[in-house]
Amino acid sequence: MIYLFTFYFVYYPIAEYFIHLILHKTNNWIHKKHHIKYHSKTFSIEKTPLLLASIITYLQYYHYAICLLIYWTVHTLIHIKPHWIPKLYKHHHLHHIHNNCNYSVSFIWPDILFRTIRYS
Repeated sequence: MIYLFTFYFVYYPIAEYFIHLILHKTNNWIHKKHHIKYHSKTFSIEKTPLLLASIITYLQYYHYAICLLIYWTVHTLIHIKPHWIPKLYKHHHLHHIHNNCNYSVSFIWPDILFRTIRYS
């Protein structure tokens, strides 16, 4: 039980943070397209995390697949139902305005820990 708590509430948020940071540092074209769609108000629901979760499930890495589904669910809600999770929406919205901060999506604490948090 302690392992699962640590996995989902410590390791996963840190991994999500660094994966998102790397996507920005490498100028990943799929992620860049997401930012362009956000600014042009043509947001579409991401399909890549669902595809990766399916592949990872097939390979029987269930906890990693669940992490992708958590990310996908939170990120989708941030964009289509922001009033359901207003703090995460504001955090992520600021990320879209200022590309060099707020890399966490499902949690805010990694941005505080790594000093990339922006409040306004």
